[in-house]
Amino acid sequence: METSDPVLKRLPRGARSWAVLVGGVMCMVTFGIVYTCGNLLPYLVSYFRWKMYPDMRTGQLIWLQTLLSGLPMGMVIGGLVERKFGGRAGAFLGAIIYTCGVGSTFYTIQHSYGATLLTMGGIASVGGSIAYSSILPTAQRWFPDNVGLAGGIIIGGYGCGAFILSPLQTTFINPLDYRVNDQGFFTQKDLLERVPYVFIVMAIFFTVFQSIGLIFIGQPESDIHVETENLIGTNSEIQVQQARVWPQLRTTTFLVLFLSLTCNATWVQLTSGLYKAYGQQFIDSDFFLSLIGSISSVFNAGSRVFWGAIADSTSYQFSMSIVCSLGAVLAFCLPLVKFIDNDVLFMATVCLIFSCIGGTFSIFPYITHKCFSKANFSVMYGFLQCAVSAAGLIAGLISTHLLNEIGFENLFIVCGFFMVTSLLLTFIVHKTDLAQLMVSAEREHLEEDGEYQIYQ
Repeated sequence: METSDPVLKRLPRGARSWAVLVGGVMCMVTFGIVYTCGNLLPYLVSYFRWKMYPDMRTGQLIWLQTLLSGLPMGMVIGGLVERKFGGRAGAFLGAIIYTCGVGSTFYTIQHSYGATLLTMGGIASVGGSIAYSSILPTAQRWFPDNVGLAGGIIIGGYGCGAFILSPLQTTFINPLDYRVNDQGFFTQKDLLERVPYVFIVMAIFFTVFQSIGLIFIGQPESDIHVETENLIGTNSEIQVQQARVWPQLRTTTFLVLFLSLTCNATWVQLTSGLYKAYGQQFIDSDFFLSLIGSISSVFNAGSRVFWGAIADSTSYQFSMSIVCSLGAVLAFCLPLVKFIDNDVLFMATVCLIFSCIGGTFSIFPYITHKCFSKANFSVMYGFLQCAVSAAGLIAGLISTHLLNEIGFENLFIVCGFFMVTSLLLTFIVHKTDLAQLMVSAEREHLEEDGEYQIYQ
């Protein structure tokens, strides 16, 4: 594709789109710190108990993961900045805010949990959200015929961050492989003293990767309004609904997708945030648990590419149904894994869980792009991401108030039913208003190629 970007236009035409993908992945790796929360939270709660809150429990720290999962205003701001100034400007702004938030946590964690939530959960989360919603649509515009695959690769970088960050965190904080006490907390002073400094280490790592990746985040030279018209065809009713954002937010399509993502994201935050604390009940080695976090991140990243390609070649309903069904079964099986007491089985289960996490956050951008057009994708996906914040609130309340009462085993069973609910919503999305209109338009234009089966 052609481009006026001063960096990309110097590259061969065939290499430009792939350069954008490489740059996007390098940036997204740094924004995937949320998937290290399962690895990082046991260190943080142990530090807070040692430093200032002796009665703090693991469930209370889930709020940090809730905020890191993304703040709705960050996603919307990122979408607006990307649409007006381009992907590089949005990603640059988000990267600065994000890295400063992570680095400043070195100071705030030494003073209070609330201040840590502000810098790590608030400032860093807003920055990451702005960059996320700027890089993703930019990369997808370079691959108009493979939106799911391109989105899967970019989001795969986001999921792959834990592959590097989890061992980095564990090796820096716990190089001697100390074990937790009978209550599940670290008490070794030398370990706890290193906890704040890990945020400085991560901030330096982020700066290096982002400085390289941002160079290649450029726009293709195309008229976005023409692209939108080509996508939606001549169906006047669809054109009216896709002309502005507000009518799209009022559709039953958006409502069903919002509720479905809320259920999926609640399942994601509870399983990914608590798997290590749960594993510490029957696995002694902290290094092995960190290894699980690293390997599972590969499944997280690879599955995003895999599920993006599956959605491209089949449909949203087919791919999401498999993700929800598998996710529910795995959550129901976690208590059985502890009963069997097999470390390798636990690793396999967690890896499959993260493959479903990757599927969730690869397929929802795909269906958002299909339903709401290229023109409004970044803004509409930002609004849809409000579901992740709603899910974080639900997950935080459950882990804070129910975990100590019902235990991990029953909590994971509750988790499984969120995926069952999402599965039921997936079965009805093709009956919603905008989905039916889009299917009708696709049939008019693509029936001869057999490519109209988007939702069914």
